[in-house]
Amino acid sequence: MTTTMTTDKIEIGDIARSIPLADSETFDLDVYREVGYFVVRNVIPPDRMRGYQDEWDKFYEDKLKNREVNPFNPVHVNEDLPTALAEIHKCPELLDVIEQIFPDLALFMQRFVIKDRHSQAPVFVHQDFCYDYGWPDRASVFVPLSVCNKDNGGISFYPGTHHFGYLGDAGEVNTGILSDDWPLIFPSLEPGDIAIMHTCTWHASPPPVAGPDRILVQAAYVPASDPAATSLLRGKWTRKYDLTQIPRDKFFVRSRSSRLRELQAQVDAAGLEK
Repeated sequence: MTTTMTTDKIEIGDIARSIPLADSETFDLDVYREVGYFVVRNVIPPDRMRGYQDEWDKFYEDKLKNREVNPFNPVHVNEDLPTALAEIHKCPELLDVIEQIFPDLALFMQRFVIKDRHSQAPVFVHQDFCYDYGWPDRASVFVPLSVCNKDNGGISFYPGTHHFGYLGDAGEVNTGILSDDWPLIFPSLEPGDIAIMHTCTWHASPPPVAGPDRILVQAAYVPASDPAATSLLRGKWTRKYDLTQIPRDKFFVRSRSSRLRELQAQVDAAGLEK
């Protein structure tokens, strides 16, 4: 793989040739590693998917219809999930695919990220690793319980951007450093499909304009060597240390995040912010 710089922009280079290959009924590990995402079609059987959808419909009606959203992450479902939904990451057909990446396979986390009438805003371009801990060799899998496309606020990917690694901070990524012809890929996903994404791949989602609510499960998988792994799913543990028993706010004596909280508290106390 080669890339070049044109003034202050990065050219996509050889990766462009592999992008059409990253959407198939058969997962290709080499393409995934090259492109930074892969859409695998028809992974979850229809009967199993209908069961998930029925559970979701009941849960939404009972718990989420009038939900309050977190203004800092409005797409995230904060309510406790019923077991059937909380364990979607254990779906055997799903694990059969992911263990091709990590033969000794563990979970970092699972959550629902949805766009409904309570959450209509776009999600800015970002990478996930800067919000996590552990090693960056991890994969997020998006499992749609509804149609997921550009119209209803579906997820999109900037292929190849995972090769940049961790960018040194968290926030909205500047896509202006990419060449003008760098593609933004908007896969149209159906229930049963999955999209696998490297944790450093830049991605985003637009506001919904039409179609059903966008219901996505996001499960972040890691190798069993990762100190941030929360449960073993396939194979055996290979990690030397386990950080999961320590609260994350204990990792630093002082950090950028803690300093921002301190400054915000000072602003609030002084009544400087309207």
